[in-house]
Amino acid sequence: MIATKIVADVDLGGMTLEGLNFSGCTITHVNFKNAHLCHCKFDEAVMDSCDFDHSGPADEPTLQSVSFRKAELNNCRFRYAYMVWSDFRYARINQGTLEDAVVDYCDFYRCFMEGVIIFKHARISNSSLNNTYFGDAANIRRENLYKGRIVQQSKRQWTKFLVDWHNYGTGERTNDSRQVSDWSPDDAIKNRWNEAEDIYKTLNGLWAGKGYIADANWAYVQGRRMERRRMMSDMGNPKIPFWEKVGNVWRIFTNALSDLFFGYGESMLKMILTYIVTVFLFAFLFSEEVSPLAYIDALGVSLKNMAGVDSDVLSNVSPFVDMLNVLQTTLGILLTGIFGFILGNKIRNQ
Repeated sequence: MIATKIVADVDLGGMTLEGLNFSGCTITHVNFKNAHLCHCKFDEAVMDSCDFDHSGPADEPTLQSVSFRKAELNNCRFRYAYMVWSDFRYARINQGTLEDAVVDYCDFYRCFMEGVIIFKHARISNSSLNNTYFGDAANIRRENLYKGRIVQQSKRQWTKFLVDWHNYGTGERTNDSRQVSDWSPDDAIKNRWNEAEDIYKTLNGLWAGKGYIADANWAYVQGRRMERRRMMSDMGNPKIPFWEKVGNVWRIFTNALSDLFFGYGESMLKMILTYIVTVFLFAFLFSEEVSPLAYIDALGVSLKNMAGVDSDVLSNVSPFVDMLNVLQTTLGILLTGIFGFILGNKIRNQ
């Protein structure tokens, strides 16, 4: 059947399949349930209603080093499948389920996922989602990213993914024209923060458009952090113009401050801590500059200043103390406004 390039209505369930080449085949209603596939190829195959399900959580990989490169998968099931070192580059997945699946060291570069695709309880780890397209009905969520991370964030895991692909994956990497890719692992490792930034910002847009606001906000924060790491990495890149690096210094500084003090407008805890630290810091300055003024009294002055309330304690003071008074009142108004913004976001996300 493989020789005729048409495989239909075949039951391969529970079998161990190794080294089979289904490339270019039209595969319809084939049952691979509970089968173990190793080093099999489905490159450029058209697959309809194929079942790669497993009866329950698998203790060992059910799809290992399997290539679906440029394949078209329609209404295919991978429920409870355990996939490792498998290749989904340039594939088109239309409808299907990866519910409860384990996906480890798989490559979804330029994979196109359209229609209702179920990711409920799926665990995706050490896998590349670079330039992966998720349609509006693909319900991937934050919880599907194992430990809330993607592979590009770990230099060790990303290096393993790139370097060991030839040994554990599907062989030598080729591009969509079947030519050996001219990429190098070293360049990909240097570019990992750029890829991570793109992935998180893509997920942010996807989740915001679907109303998953909490997931979208989390992806936004991660994207901003990856942006900062990317700009820091670019400082050593000779291809980046000097003046762009100079501008990046300021962008890195403001990015880091926004993260440290406000969590990019998403962290209530950081906002409260910033408010408290500001109160105690100015209280210390007032107690040092205004004599005699006990620290507890200076703390009361500082709290009033944050709310824009004048204090009778500060009268006939030096211009420096007067400037501190104005500065703290201004900061208090700004922090109160930011606090309201973050609080509104938190209420809206519930």
